[in-house]
Amino acid sequence: MYYNILLESEPRIIGVRNGIYQVELDKKAYDKETYKQLEQAFITNKFTPEQTIPDVDFKFYFKKLKSAKKTSFMSFTPNLNHGRFLINKKVQDLFESFNIQKYKNFETVIYDSPKENLDEGYKLFYCVLQDWNVIDFEKTVLTSGGIGNIPLIEHRFKNVDEFSSYNKITHVKTLSLSKDFDISLDLFLTRLGGMFVSERLKKALESDTYTGIRFSNKIQVLT
Repeated sequence: MYYNILLESEPRIIGVRNGIYQVELDKKAYDKETYKQLEQAFITNKFTPEQTIPDVDFKFYFKKLKSAKKTSFMSFTPNLNHGRFLINKKVQDLFESFNIQKYKNFETVIYDSPKENLDEGYKLFYCVLQDWNVIDFEKTVLTSGGIGNIPLIEHRFKNVDEFSSYNKITHVKTLSLSKDFDISLDLFLTRLGGMFVSERLKKALESDTYTGIRFSNKIQVLT
């Protein structure tokens, strides 16, 4: 069984009331050329079937919001494509014991100001997307509507082309994974449904003091 892994938004846990992020990328920490490289590799980059990971030699500098608490998993802004969250050393070590899909931890610094309370124990967790081939569209169920007087409608598509031609917003109800999917994975990220963890990784994360995430089984995953 697989579960969605979601970032925590509860103020008493993350320390901020915005419900979105605890730290923000410090653009001022980079010269113009380096930030341009960062933008191209992590902000304006697009998915590629080759599943390449950016080869960069700079660190990520994040300024902590004043009231934010440091959790095992930390949320940040702006959105970095395929950069999901920051993880502390304990999570980094745990992930090494599980079968995580292709990923890289990028060097990160968190601080209250560039000269105060520097913490280099966190890494930016960058996880590439699984391609469309791991999704069995004919068995995957999506929904649209269900808001106000708009009825909830279920959809099934024959393939990715038929899905892509549908121009309304859909949500995943049942995600069916194809024979191309590696069922031994404990954590994976799909182009539908988001990031998922296996039951054994979920139990490991729940069995100790890991903070900053929550789990949902709202999306049914079929293998």
